[in-house]
Amino acid sequence: MWGYLLGGFVSLWLLQIYLSTLQMKHYKATVQDMSRRDSGYLGVGVEKKKLGSGTVIILVTNTEGIVEDCRVMSGVTVFIKFKECKRFIGEHISMLQDDKWTVSLEMAVEKIKQQMGKVATA
Repeated sequence: MWGYLLGGFVSLWLLQIYLSTLQMKHYKATVQDMSRRDSGYLGVGVEKKKLGSGTVIILVTNTEGIVEDCRVMSGVTVFIKFKECKRFIGEHISMLQDDKWTVSLEMAVEKIKQQMGKVATA
């Protein structure tokens, strides 16, 4: 009896590791795909919660700070994939606001501003 229980636990644990690996590959592929631009900036914001759904936002802007592409991954399972977020496209990063994704959105915008500052000082 204990052997079956332990075997089931190990099987589920290995399945979770496999699915997490697939999700990380999807994340890396999405970031690489969105970073293949001639000019502009890419910012990634992550909000982790102990309970509830976490959020990852990837923003791509042009050199003026206007959002050209946005992807959001929000959820609690390893089956979650990035979805296109058209709501922010065409907006300037200084105007972006969202009550649901505040932390991750602010983090992505801050990373873009840091990149803009590096270019301005160089």
